[in-house]
Amino acid sequence: MSLPRLRLERCSFDNGIWTIDAEEAHHLVRVRHCYTGSLVEGLLNGEKITLRLHCGGGAVTARELSRETEAAFEPRMELVLGLLKNDQLDEALRFCAETGVFRIHLAVCERSVPRYEGARLADKMKRWRKILDEATKQAGAAAPPLLCEPVPLSAMDFAAMPAQRLAAMLSDGTLPLRDAAIESALALAVGPEGDWAPEEAELLLAEGFAPVSLGARIMRASTAVAAFCSGAAMLYKK
Repeated sequence: MSLPRLRLERCSFDNGIWTIDAEEAHHLVRVRHCYTGSLVEGLLNGEKITLRLHCGGGAVTARELSRETEAAFEPRMELVLGLLKNDQLDEALRFCAETGVFRIHLAVCERSVPRYEGARLADKMKRWRKILDEATKQAGAAAPPLLCEPVPLSAMDFAAMPAQRLAAMLSDGTLPLRDAAIESALALAVGPEGDWAPEEAELLLAEGFAPVSLGARIMRASTAVAAFCSGAAMLYKK
């Protein structure tokens, strides 16, 4: 049985002892019913740290017992994701963390309904990163996916992405995902609700994305993220 998990970014460390921040402490004690002597697993910067809790004096602390670096997840996946409505994007981000996505590039597309800028964007980025942090605890991943701020699809830095590129599309002439030879690093692309606009599909094809099909049925965008990323991970052979 796995240990209760917490993220340690907001916790402080001194001489082998972690002071657990209030939100994580509340979750461990009130939700997970941990107590003095409980073993828990801390997640920080790609490392998994085994801790023994001490609850008392109005604070929760933990002694570090051991730590190990998590092996790099393969394949290394980067996801270009058309900006989605709140509930759909929340689900998609959770699926990214659960399926091992390394980096998420949010793309503002023609059919993307939300538009964020300034303080509102900063608040959204903070919320989205918190969703990724929470999802890594559930998945037992030591590090959350990196999240890039939304930019127009036409302004995206495709040159920095892996050479193998696959885009989920609803058009004819797509390659079934099961027939793709998945490499150790790849970029995947999933559009917003309603799929890519024609000029966006053309741009992706021009940038070397091969069009792939995720099956005969039309999925919600967040479901497509789960199917595409988990499918690519399962099809990868070292």
